[in-house]
Amino acid sequence: MSMPLVSEGEWLTDKRKKDPAKQVLYKEEGMRSEALPWPFLIHCIWLGVMGVDASSWTAEVPSSVSGLQGSCIVIPCSFNYPEPEEKPSEFTGIWFKDTNDVIYHPDGSKVFKDYKGRTELVGDLRQKNCSLRIHPLHRSDKGPFYFRIEIEDHKKYSYIRDTVSIAVTSSPDPPSLSVREEVKVGEEVSASCSVSHSCPSDPPLLTWSHSGTPSVQSQQLTNGQWEVTSSLTFTPSITDHNQSLVCTAAYMGGKTVKRSKILNVKYAPVDVKVEGVSSVKEGDSVELRCSSDSNPAAHSYRWHNSRGPLPTTGPTITLENVTRLTETLFCTAINTEGRGQSSPLKLNVEYPPEIKVGSACTLDISMVTCLCIVDSEPPGTVEWSLPAGPLPSTRVERHGSVTMVTLQRALGFSETVHCNASNTQGNATLSFTVSTNDKMLMLYVSIGIAALVVVVILIPMSACLLTKNGSCRSDQPVTSKQDMDTAKGAFLDPSTSRKEQKDSSSEIHTNYYTNDHLYGNMEAEEDGDPYESVGGDDAVYANF
Repeated sequence: MSMPLVSEGEWLTDKRKKDPAKQVLYKEEGMRSEALPWPFLIHCIWLGVMGVDASSWTAEVPSSVSGLQGSCIVIPCSFNYPEPEEKPSEFTGIWFKDTNDVIYHPDGSKVFKDYKGRTELVGDLRQKNCSLRIHPLHRSDKGPFYFRIEIEDHKKYSYIRDTVSIAVTSSPDPPSLSVREEVKVGEEVSASCSVSHSCPSDPPLLTWSHSGTPSVQSQQLTNGQWEVTSSLTFTPSITDHNQSLVCTAAYMGGKTVKRSKILNVKYAPVDVKVEGVSSVKEGDSVELRCSSDSNPAAHSYRWHNSRGPLPTTGPTITLENVTRLTETLFCTAINTEGRGQSSPLKLNVEYPPEIKVGSACTLDISMVTCLCIVDSEPPGTVEWSLPAGPLPSTRVERHGSVTMVTLQRALGFSETVHCNASNTQGNATLSFTVSTNDKMLMLYVSIGIAALVVVVILIPMSACLLTKNGSCRSDQPVTSKQDMDTAKGAFLDPSTSRKEQKDSSSEIHTNYYTNDHLYGNMEAEEDGDPYESVGGDDAVYANF
């Protein structure tokens, strides 16, 4: 804005009458009203003769600026003046309030007390820049304010018609935040956040709630306003879906404002799994569901087992008459972003105990060994017992659903031994009848025959060794070759002697039964049954 050159004599005289406190300043200018008449008229005539253009005394300031209480404000200002013949060497810039209070002066002692230490001339007067900074901004700093320039060895001018007022706000406006409505996992995204302010020397600090690469730009707007913008480049993840992206602006003075937006992140199905009951009884039906986490939700499903795809395409599948041989299942969930597959699910099928073929008792020289092999789910308890009560097991081994229990007893008893198995689904029992008397007789006879053979062989050999010449005389009794062969055969093959005896060897009688039915599986099973050759004690399996 521009204004005609004001007569400093008239203006200063009028101001002095209204505010005697300002007389000191006016006296420094040499402008006392009593000395005005002729010199002042001559000065005016000289100005007219010299043809000074009054429009050259101009100042440009916004009529109003907005600032945040507690922050800072910079009033943009530029001025102009008639160029003297010689370049000025010194400038003095002064800011006044409309009450004629000095709010800024290079000499701080001349500044009104309410503004001491809060104002600073940030413009370069040599560059005709008269911008003023006020910090911190008070609610009372409304103005209006105007600028005055004093040029050494030249003129002084107050731009009283070019005033500026301040609109002081107690809280800032929230930032402006922009980001795409929909983003995808793994794709680079850019978001921007901007705020306006009036303090270019200390702009608001913009921060983000999400990690990424930020960049900041600042630009000057109109009417003393600036804008700072922060751009964030980041890559969203699944965990960002439905989460807030927050931009926070922190102003000088401690005030903060935020703006947020909810991220809509698109991603293919993850965490796909088959859900259903934890266990099922053999022979029952079961319904399973394919669940997943995805955005958007899965629109189709695929089911398959180890042999290939199944005809079901919905989120659920029903299996009828499940057995322990039911295969593992997989499911695949599909949406517009892709597909995801579950981990395999093996149904936990529960069934009562079955005592497998291979369970038996065997005899050793001095020991009876019994083995009971039980298949059940869940694995239950397997115990040995006599009619009179329980027997402690010698060894227990578990291999998945199979439990192997061993019992060892010394020879000398003839009783029925029971293997008892039970779990939550039922129970089963297997009985063994062991008779050891005949076996003991066979053992004793074999030992006696072996001892006799040894005696028959040793006597002739001893007689030969006692002769003087080391050889046997022809008149000494000699055992016939036929007798020697007979003795050797009896020693080397005791079974020959046993065969001559009445075949009264003991037998082990095995009876299979359960609480409610006989087990058909105790007969010979199909070739390749893993329980017919279970590894273990050699004394047990060598007789099978």
